[in-house]
Amino acid sequence: MSDGTLQALSSSPLATGSYNQIAATTGSSPLLIGANGGTSLTTWNISGGGLGSKGTISVSCISQATGVAVTSDNNYVVAVDGGVPGTSTNIASLPVTGGTCHTASTTTSSAYPVQPALDCSVAGASYCILFLTLSGQATTTAVTPVAPEEDSFTESSGTVLALSPSIAPFSSCTTSICPQGAAFNANTLYFYATFNGGSPSLQSIAPDTATASQSTSFPTPNLNYPCIDALGGVAYIPTSNGYVYAVSTANGGGVGAPSTVLSPQTFGNTLTITSCAVGGS
Repeated sequence: MSDGTLQALSSSPLATGSYNQIAATTGSSPLLIGANGGTSLTTWNISGGGLGSKGTISVSCISQATGVAVTSDNNYVVAVDGGVPGTSTNIASLPVTGGTCHTASTTTSSAYPVQPALDCSVAGASYCILFLTLSGQATTTAVTPVAPEEDSFTESSGTVLALSPSIAPFSSCTTSICPQGAAFNANTLYFYATFNGGSPSLQSIAPDTATASQSTSFPTPNLNYPCIDALGGVAYIPTSNGYVYAVSTANGGGVGAPSTVLSPQTFGNTLTITSCAVGGS
């Protein structure tokens, strides 16, 4: 809407099926990409606020795609398999247009990847930072957040490297109040992570740092996987009890107070909203 709030289209739902996470590309031919738990990602063309033709991107080099992220230049997609623990093959990366599927594994043993986020704006570096939120159990069952990890991603080849940067973000977080999910803002150059537990919040963290810069609090601990509108400077946070919140973001890691853009009343019933995406030309 003109005031920035969201309103359901009369044609909703635009697509049926279960998608644990979604991501989107930007540019002249934007795509919505859904991780459906299979060996391919589902894609739709985005046009005029609706979804167009449906397609797939094969990620058969992993057993199941439960999470997904796209590089900010729209060239590569990273999918993770939340049913396979660390040190086993649970990361796939390949061109958005399809092609060779590269594999890697999370380096934290006995932890399962949840939401990937990519920073390809690292000053003076030939690699991107892949920020992975992790779970202590398979995400196909539930998510028990544990300390995340950062890995290197070479955008020129689309390959995730098993070489972690020297900083371990939120390494001292307590189980169940570690980050639930994370997204990267290519304008502010910060990651934004959601936390539940005793003090639900959205926290900003600069790449290669261990602790949060700023934080904003939420009324209930039902936060899921965030997404970023980098141009608009807004982080969107869906929840498992049917809300979507918006939080303003600013240079230096600043975060505003949450405002409600969707509530259970919008659809007439409570939905479990796991993920969101912002895309377009």
